[in-house]
This record gives sequence, C-alpha cells and structure tokens, in this order.
Amino acid sequence: MIIGSLFLALLHFTPALAQDPAPESRIKNVDQRGLQLALARLATERPALVTVLPVGLSRQGRRIEALRIAAGELTPGRPGVLLVANIDGPAVWTSALALDHARELTARYSSDERVKALLDSTTVYIIPRVDVDAAEARFAAPLHEVVASGPGVDDDRDGLQGEDPPADIDGDGRILWMRVFDPKGEWLPDPLDPRATIKADRAKGQRGVFKLVREGRDADKDGEASEDELLDTVLNRNFPQGWVEHAKDSGRFATEEPGARALCEFLLLHKDIALVMTYGALDNVVEKPKAEAKQARMSTNPADGIPESDVAIYAEFGRRFGATGRGVKGEGKDVGTFQAWVQAQRGLWTVNVRPWSLPLEESKPKKESKEGDDAGPAKKGAEQEKPSDEVKRLHWLDAHGEGARFVPWKPFAHPELGQVEIGGFAPYALIEPPDSERDEIANKNFDYLVELAGLLPRVKLVDTRAKDLGDGLWNVECVLVNDSMLPLSSALAQRTRAVRPARVTLALPQGAQLLAGNVQELVSELAGSGGRKELRWLVRGKEPSAIRVLVDTDHAGAVSAVPEVK
Repeated sequence: MIIGSLFLALLHFTPALAQDPAPESRIKNVDQRGLQLALARLATERPALVTVLPVGLSRQGRRIEALRIAAGELTPGRPGVLLVANIDGPAVWTSALALDHARELTARYSSDERVKALLDSTTVYIIPRVDVDAAEARFAAPLHEVVASGPGVDDDRDGLQGEDPPADIDGDGRILWMRVFDPKGEWLPDPLDPRATIKADRAKGQRGVFKLVREGRDADKDGEASEDELLDTVLNRNFPQGWVEHAKDSGRFATEEPGARALCEFLLLHKDIALVMTYGALDNVVEKPKAEAKQARMSTNPADGIPESDVAIYAEFGRRFGATGRGVKGEGKDVGTFQAWVQAQRGLWTVNVRPWSLPLEESKPKKESKEGDDAGPAKKGAEQEKPSDEVKRLHWLDAHGEGARFVPWKPFAHPELGQVEIGGFAPYALIEPPDSERDEIANKNFDYLVELAGLLPRVKLVDTRAKDLGDGLWNVECVLVNDSMLPLSSALAQRTRAVRPARVTLALPQGAQLLAGNVQELVSELAGSGGRKELRWLVRGKEPSAIRVLVDTDHAGAVSAVPEVK
C-alpha cells in the first residue's frame, strides 16, 4: 500500500491560519455576537450618521442587520448604494472587511472631503453578514467550512437523512480531507508535488489509486464516508433568478431560506438603492460579463449574456477596479444567487468582487527539498509538465511562509474504511488572506466603494424657461440632465420595468390651462455622462412665475425649477 513515503510529519495548525505571528491587522474575524456589538457601537458613537436597521432573522433565529450611513436629511429620491458581504457561508472574513468600511466612512466624514461629499448626498447601506448561521462554524470546534445552512435531503437515497456528515475522526480539531485507497478511485498524488491531488488522466496512462472525500465516518456502512450532510440548502442558491429545481442545495422553493427572503424584501423596500456591491465568490469586475447573443435580445437572464450597453458600463467598472482594487476571478455558477436576482429582476447595477483567494503562483518555493522528500518541488523528468492549480497554490504557500495552511497527509486507521490518509488544505485556508495583506485589501476596496457611489445617476433641470407667444400663451421648456456616469437605469431594468422612471410634473397655478404636452411625463431612459431629455408644454395663463417643473425619482434625486421668462 502506498503510504509513508508521501507524507511529512503533521504540523500543528490553529484557526488563525498562520505558522508564525503575522503583523497585526485591523481586519479581524468577528463572530455574530461581536458583529452585533460592533454595529450597535457605531450607531451609538455616531448617531447623526449611523442607524442600525433590521433585515430579518436566519433559520436559527439569528439577527441579520444592516447599517445605514448618511448625513443630513434623507430626502425623497436620494441615491443609495448597498454593500453586502458574507452571503456565502465560508466568506466570514468579508464581514470584517465591510465593517471596516463602515468605520472608515464615519471616521473620515469630518476630515476627508470626498467622504463628506458622499455622505452628504448619498445613503450607504452595509449588510456585513447575510449567512449568519453558516458563518458561526468559523468560531466553533471542530473547525469546518460550512456552506449549507438550510434543510437537508437524503443525499445517498438510502432512506436515512444526515447520517454521514463530515466529522473530525482523528480528533485534531479540524475537518480535513481523506484519501481513501480504492482501485476504483479517480485520484492520485500529483507527480510534480505529491502533497497535491489530481484526477487521473487515463489518456496519459494514469490510474487512480484513491477516492477523495471529506473527513468523516461511514455510519450506514455503505462504503462511503461524509456523503450525507445534515444540511444541504445553500442560502446563495435560494434566490428566484435561475433557481434550480430539485437540486439539493437549492431548497424546496426559491426564498425558502429566511435569510434569502429577508434580503429580497430589504432591497424591494429600499427603492433608493441604485447599485449593489457584493463581497463573495462571484466576480464581474476582473472578468467582463459576456454580451448577449443576437437571438437573446429580449432575455432578462444574465446567464444568456447582458445587453451591449450594460457590458460597456461593467467594463468601465472593471477598469476602475483595476486602478484601485485587487480581486480575483470568481468561482461557481451564478444561478439562484442574490447577485443574479439583483441584476436581472431588480434591474440594478450589480458589482461583484471576490476580494481574495489563495493565489495560483507558479514560482518555486524558497527551499528545495532533498530527493525523496514529498514536500519538495517538481521531480526531475517532470519539470516540463504544467503545474496543477494545487501545485501552484502550494508553491505560493512555500514561498510566503504560509505552510500552516496545508496539513500534510498522514496515515489513519479509519474505523469503517480501514487505512486512509487525512490532510489537505485546512479549513478557510483557500479563502482568507494573510493578516499582512488584509489592511491593503481593505483600503483599496474602500476606495472602490466610494468611487462607485460617486457614479450613481442624479437628475437636474437646466434651461427651464418660458417664452411669451402673446395672447396669454406661453411656451414652457426644460431639459432634464444626468451628468453622472451611470444612466438612470440599466438596459436590463428597462426590459423588466423594475425601476420606476423619473416623473416630470408640470404644476400649474389655478386658472392656468395646459394646451399641449402632458401634465406628467415619465422618463425611463436617460443616459449618463450628460444624457439629456427635452420637454415642452404650451400653457395659457398669467405670468409663468407660479408654474413649477417638478422631477421625482426613487434613486436619482428630486429637483424642481420655476421657468425663467426669456
């Protein structure tokens, strides 16, 4: 049996995911109680700027809360931006990232002109944690990445449910991976670095030697371990857009999860929100979204691609992100997600950032191991092979002193499966950045959030004038302008009609008569960067000083003007 020569002695690992003391970072993981206290403290210390808003309750009764950060009066139509973090259960550290943004906004309001201008004119909503139930696993023992937080199903169809969840069978305080030796297995050690595991490629003459499964028991004695979890429904697969029926992680119906429903209701209630930014596994700033095919011109499904006009704006989002932030390509399918629902069904600009993942770096480690050491670099004769993603990540760990993120494989006598090996990447090792990088990530993403909020559409009236045509007739004209970069609504929003158009109302004094034009005009399309809409009316009445042109919107401001006689 192939054991022993492939392993190193087990290194001690703590939940902090660091081998040596790392520089102190202000971005520290925080549990549910600590997060609630932090939100309450911000609202208490800066009551003129910060309000804690209820979003809803999780399946286990934990509170989901939002911060509303704004200065001055919350006038109708004042634009808003929403930041949502930790919507994916394991992305716990992004809650601290969002919380840090909230602290920076309040701290800089008095000293940073850019932040003051933003909060004086814009409302910033921050929901630092959505999947509050799954996030608590980060602070529990044994340490385990929990993705699902909703009801489970009978995964292995044996009439039992949840009988074989992942478990810490070797008692080291972590739920890792198991190499279960089986001639029918599809996996084998990577020839470039035996710590890594690759799928056997039979076309290259490779034969699998083991199965790769989560650490756990085989309680039902079916020869499989960890195949039937207690919970299966993933919160960020439970939203209406692209929801997949009968998939075990989707739930029985869309928004079955209380957290998903609460988040939808929050966004439907706060119609002032014009743009949503998320921190999670998805990305649309590092990789530009695809444009729709010609045959899908009227589709509202982002999976079919999005309209060219929207693609151009998302490309600009990406360009600006590249200048201020640092993210990575997303992973996972955008089906049944909050992000897909916001973009397609709410019609809002949706910026998805994956702030960090363990880099795919091909550089060789600093120390080369002796011949026969399974932790070493590529062996002779295999140096020309293309490294797998796992090998690249392991090389990054070796080069940056982050070796504690990987637990060397060790033999273990499994009570049901016999001799196995336990090890692999530690929980959260692939998704949580080192302490030394967190502050820089926070600073750059804060700048990006502030920049995005400055792009929201804002309407104004120019050239509002009245011309005397004689005999009590007046020609009233005005121009509705949007000088911000973003248009009043996206092309997808115009298809779904989910965003209320701007409403232009001509308010006439008593005795005046409208002869041409509409008392109310709806403007659904108003381009950004100086987009204009000209409006005209013919009015019979007295001097136009009593006439007012009123413009109201849900998310781009409200303005009024009295025509100037020309």
